[in-house]
Amino acid sequence: MSDDALLQVGKALSSLKQNERFHGVLQQPSVAKAVRHWAGIDRLAPEECEDWQSDPQIMFVLAELRRLEHYCRQAGMKVPLHTVLACEDELALPDGRRLRSGELVEPAVQTTEEDLPDLPPVDPRSWRRTLVWQLITMVLAAILARIGVWYQEEEFAKMLNATSAEL
Repeated sequence: MSDDALLQVGKALSSLKQNERFHGVLQQPSVAKAVRHWAGIDRLAPEECEDWQSDPQIMFVLAELRRLEHYCRQAGMKVPLHTVLACEDELALPDGRRLRSGELVEPAVQTTEEDLPDLPPVDPRSWRRTLVWQLITMVLAAILARIGVWYQEEEFAKMLNATSAEL
């Protein structure tokens, strides 16, 4: 995406936003139907589209949309139809920048390591607390392991007694 192509898209969006005739004509049902067909949202049969060539309002809107489509193709992006229909000229770009009023706007905040706050100071006695908790955890793990082995020994003895009684 080149910045020049994006600027052209931004100017086209700004031009469409300011064009009252364009948005007035978009409110007509026949024009809205033609735009949905052009965008591929609601495709129509060819017979329904034949009389559009003679309708100057439909041709005016489609010409404006084709002009925007041309700039969008140069910028390597799809036509932002939702932005056009909402009568806006602000568009978020994938790289974090925005097109606003025909201009590229950089992201408001860019953080670097220098912008991050310092880490809190380390308490010199915190290693003792950590050691105590690790010891408590190890003792509990050893007790639970011993209980598990003791339980398995009882189960194994019961199983041996049951098999020897059957023989």
